[in-house]
Order: sequence, then structure tokens, then C-alpha cells
Amino acid sequence: MNDAMTEIATEKTGGKDATYEEFLALLPDDACKYGVFDAEYTDPKTGGQRNKIVFFIWCPDTAKVRPKMIYASSKDELKKRLVGVACEVQANDRGELEYKEVVDKIIKSSG
Repeated sequence: MNDAMTEIATEKTGGKDATYEEFLALLPDDACKYGVFDAEYTDPKTGGQRNKIVFFIWCPDTAKVRPKMIYASSKDELKKRLVGVACEVQANDRGELEYKEVVDKIIKSSG
């Protein structure tokens, strides 16, 4: 979001080799952010490596109320414009961002 909270803008783009830890480091403790990450995981049915694009909505409990409301109300419109998103993760605390939790959500959403 821009400073006026009127437009969604790209703040940072990571490379294909960016790690999940690098992605998490970009999420502030006191402000909302959207994020997209290409998650790699092992398919429990086949044992093969898979990649899925995950859309994150990060709104920590410590964020101010107005940004939380704006992020919540604009998320669906943004998600419609993102091509190839396989899963959505909404998180309010760091525990919900644990990689295992994210992979479990990807597997559940893949059916």
C-alpha cells in the first residue's frame, strides 16, 4: 500500500532463489502487508517436489485498526488480479507463518 493507503503498490520483488526466511523478514511486526511467495514442498501422496504460489495477508494484532480494515476490504480485488495463486494464508501472528503451517494449507487447498 502507498502511504496514503489509496493504492496497492509493489514494494519489493525477490528473486526465484529467495528464501522463505528472507520473505518473512520483510513482514513488519506492527504493520499489514500483502505478499506472494513461490513455496516449494514435498507432495505427501507422491513424494515429489512441488511448487505453489501462495498469497499472504499479514495483519499482525499490533497493527492499527484502519490499515487492518483497508487490507481486509481490498484483499479480494487484489487476489483476483494475481494469476496462478494456489493458496491464501491469512496470518495475525508469526506462528501462523511457520513453513509447516503454510505447507499444510497448500496441501489442504490442493485437495
